[in-house]
Amino acid sequence: MDFVNPPYVFVLMDGILGPRLFGASYRRYAETIELRGDEDVLEFGCGSGGVAERLAPRLPKGSLTCVDISPPMVEIAARRLKKYSNARCLVGRIENLALPESGFDLVVIHNALHDVAETERRATAATLVRLLKPGGRLHLREPTKLPHGLASDAYRALLVEAGLSEVRSHDDKSFLIGRAFDAVFARPD
Repeated sequence: MDFVNPPYVFVLMDGILGPRLFGASYRRYAETIELRGDEDVLEFGCGSGGVAERLAPRLPKGSLTCVDISPPMVEIAARRLKKYSNARCLVGRIENLALPESGFDLVVIHNALHDVAETERRATAATLVRLLKPGGRLHLREPTKLPHGLASDAYRALLVEAGLSEVRSHDDKSFLIGRAFDAVFARPD
């Protein structure tokens, strides 16, 4: 699928029907992310903003930067987040955006990393690690049901190779579209 210009039916499904179909799943995932409320958070692959919409109000003294390569999806996310002055949405490849190195306390990835082309995954992971502050955390929830997803060990190896340490993980069998790898990684201090 072309994720930069997804088919209209995909935009419609995720942007309009998504909150009804996936809202409980987005909420449950967002609630697993520990926040003090003053962090600078980056959501990689924000799609239409389902998770972001649940994170922004939990950051009253922090900020939320949402990134996706799809202009139509980012447009939907920006509409969902317009009431939050602490949130911004950017379109583009993470490697090409002018984001501050070591500028984020937390990176959140929900159902997006597996969609990065295999030839680009290492560079994407390295960029995400570079954007994390020392001691920062990366929260990940990704499908593991093949062919839509990777094995848990593949995600783990990718992020460890990029310089992160695994804090905790588990295979989630309640993921809406099958199984998921739910994990937290940390950048060394």
